Amino acid sequence: MQITRIELENIKSYEHAEFEFGRGTIAIMGENGAGKTSIIEAVAWVLFDLLDYKKDDFLRRGSKKKGVARIEFESGLDERRYIVQRDTKTAYFVFDPKLKTRIADKKEEVTRFLWQHLGVEPGTDLESLFRRAIGVPQGTFTAIFLETPTERKKAFDKLLKVEEYRVGAMRLGRTAKFIDSEILDIVQKVARAEGELTNRKKFKKELKKLSGTQKKTESQLKKLEKSVKKQAKSLDLLKGKREVFEKAKAAYLAAEQDSKRAGLVLEQRIKEAESSKEAARLVAKSKDGFDTHKHALGMLKELERERKEREKLQFELTEIEKAILSVEGEKKSIQRQLSELETKRKAAVELKSAAKEQESLEKDKKVLETEISRIKEGKLRVSQLETRIVELQDRYRNNESQIKEVEELASDAKEAEALRTENERITKRIASITATLERDKDFRKQIDDGMCPVFSAKCLNLEPGQTLEGFLTDKFSDLTSEAGRLEAEQKNIAAKAKASRKAQEAYSRLPLLLKRREEIANDGKTLRKEQDKLKSAASELESKQSRLKEIKVRLTALEDPAGRIKILNKEVGRLQTLQEQATKAESNFERLESDRRLKVEQIETYKDLDSNWKEFTEKRDATADDHGLYLKNEALANKEKEAEEVMVAATKVVEEANSALVKTLQEFDIAEKEFDVSKYEAEAEAFRKAELDLERLRSEAEYSAKRTSEVQADLEKLGSIEKRLEQDKIEKERLDRLSEAVGFIRNTLKSAAPRVAKNYVFHVSVEANTLYREITGNVESTLRWTDDYGIELEEEGFSRPFISLSGGEQMAAALAVRLALLRQLTDIRIAFFDEPTTNMDLERRERLAEQISRITENQTFDQLFVISHDDTFESYADHVLMVGE
Repeated sequence: MQITRIELENIKSYEHAEFEFGRGTIAIMGENGAGKTSIIEAVAWVLFDLLDYKKDDFLRRGSKKKGVARIEFESGLDERRYIVQRDTKTAYFVFDPKLKTRIADKKEEVTRFLWQHLGVEPGTDLESLFRRAIGVPQGTFTAIFLETPTERKKAFDKLLKVEEYRVGAMRLGRTAKFIDSEILDIVQKVARAEGELTNRKKFKKELKKLSGTQKKTESQLKKLEKSVKKQAKSLDLLKGKREVFEKAKAAYLAAEQDSKRAGLVLEQRIKEAESSKEAARLVAKSKDGFDTHKHALGMLKELERERKEREKLQFELTEIEKAILSVEGEKKSIQRQLSELETKRKAAVELKSAAKEQESLEKDKKVLETEISRIKEGKLRVSQLETRIVELQDRYRNNESQIKEVEELASDAKEAEALRTENERITKRIASITATLERDKDFRKQIDDGMCPVFSAKCLNLEPGQTLEGFLTDKFSDLTSEAGRLEAEQKNIAAKAKASRKAQEAYSRLPLLLKRREEIANDGKTLRKEQDKLKSAASELESKQSRLKEIKVRLTALEDPAGRIKILNKEVGRLQTLQEQATKAESNFERLESDRRLKVEQIETYKDLDSNWKEFTEKRDATADDHGLYLKNEALANKEKEAEEVMVAATKVVEEANSALVKTLQEFDIAEKEFDVSKYEAEAEAFRKAELDLERLRSEAEYSAKRTSEVQADLEKLGSIEKRLEQDKIEKERLDRLSEAVGFIRNTLKSAAPRVAKNYVFHVSVEANTLYREITGNVESTLRWTDDYGIELEEEGFSRPFISLSGGEQMAAALAVRLALLRQLTDIRIAFFDEPTTNMDLERRERLAEQISRITENQTFDQLFVISHDDTFESYADHVLMVGE
């Protein structure tokens, strides 16, 4: 697989960017914030469904459009190119450029496509694969190996798919519980059914008894129904007489109430008529005073209006007089200002010649100050240049010394590649022997007297008289001897390779040193020219400072005539405005005088207002009592005739009510004599009891019929239960067999998980050890990936845990294990390294860069992406991408 192109739109710091990639080692360089890590995050999001924050935070800040990431890659499955596109909304699909169509859409389809073309097993957790092996996030490369065994187990069990065995066993546990639950339900159903079947005899006996009771009840019911019909006819006759009696009684009581109510109303109407007569007398008495009072109020209202109008005119007159005083003061102020401005205008004319001299001196002063400042800066620059020239001379001498040393190492550098190839061959052979020895150890535990542990028969490969254990011992001794010889040979080669590699690394720097020699020489010549030019300009400083001092003295003596002219002209510019203000003030004064005379004439028309106000106020106060008495009784007096008519009508109503009362009393006496209350109550009580007995018998008959149906239904139900009981017994036997099978499978899955994990760990450990020796150049160290997913490093017979390793050793060990995981678990031959040289010294950084480059050269991996601020990778990378330039 190979990533060929990445395109980003509105992602993080990119508005739009396209990057193309070839095979080999790719160094992505750039300043902080340039967007290096964003490229890797896009790959993780699109191909491995991994994004450590919200999609909105992945979108370019301020963008109103959606963010889009497109990854084009060449599949290792069919060697065709595909484009996977994902955006910050909901789109996620795979596009075939050759067919020009989408071949997978939405997350589920895209994931299945990626499993197939990335070369991983279906169901693989792509997010965990990227996070733990392919592209570990920046700053977390070694973090998981520093965690507790429990945390490491959570992470790598998921990656190695060991967790699937445990999950399968756990889910089968739920299945087993479900089956046990089903068996328990069937057992309970069987017990319940057997208990219900014991009631069959009781139901048959009850059914027979119900049949006899039902016949007896039906005979009694027919007799009682005839008796009730006869009683109902007699009671209906008495009910008719009772209704007549009740109606006559109700009519009498209603007439009695109407008579009492009419009498009370008549008394009220008589009182109201007398009150109206008295009110009419009082109104006639106070009529003259009321009219006088009303006329006085009307006049006072009119006078009040005139008084307000006079006050308004007086207020306006006062305001006009104030305005006249203000305008007179304004006229005097304007005349004074006009006189002052004329004096200033003459002074501005007299200062013009001095201003011209000032302008000339200011120009000279500015030129001199600029030149003096430039000369002073040049002096400081001369000193700085001298320091830089000395530094360049030192750097030149140091560079010459390095060139000489590097040229002397040319012959040693040529042997590095041959030694590396031989070292790899020996390392692989040692790993093969170690794996064979481990397997033979396990095999020897299983043999017994030359019997094959697989076929339980004598092994046919043995010589006569030779046991299987003896055969394996000889083979084990030969392999141990060979491994010892190879390790000794590897130590010797490693020492030579280390010296040769250092020579090769040093010799590779020769072109850079030669280029640096030329750059230093050119910089020295440029700085020397600039220094000479600045020294020549510094000789004129004293004369220029003297001339500047003279100009400043003359300017002080002139006292800034140009500034004073500017101020005077600004004030003289107000002359026309003041003249216009003077004309306007005179016009305002004449207008106000005219308004004042008019207001005085208008106020004179109200000279009799106060005397009239006094006259009508006295009349109003003198007639106030008559006015109040009239208003109080006017409404009641107007109703005198109406009250008399209402009283006559009420008298007529009382007479009619008394007549109706006498009539209803007579009718009530007649009805009372014809209706016998005691007889009616006795027959009604007897009829009620008969109806109760009838209802009771009907209920009994209904219950018997209903209970008969229920018993018959119960008997039918028991027949169905008996059939279902037989079916449940058969189902229980089937579930018992299924429970036994599920238990066996579950136990098998539980025991398989640790064996699978151990197998993975062994193969990854061998691969990681080889990679670690290549990266560090130390063949005497042995890296082991342990059963609890920790890392141990063995040197000279002593093992050190991961936490006790140096920062560089930790980084190299973590890198070796992660690359080994990729090679063992997937067909993916791409990896991403974000700042992999953290905590490494210069020698280890260069070795790591060399080994990463060599991995792609050996075609172990198709592409390795390295993101780093360190320029170590530039000389070893096949491609360099500078981001942000």
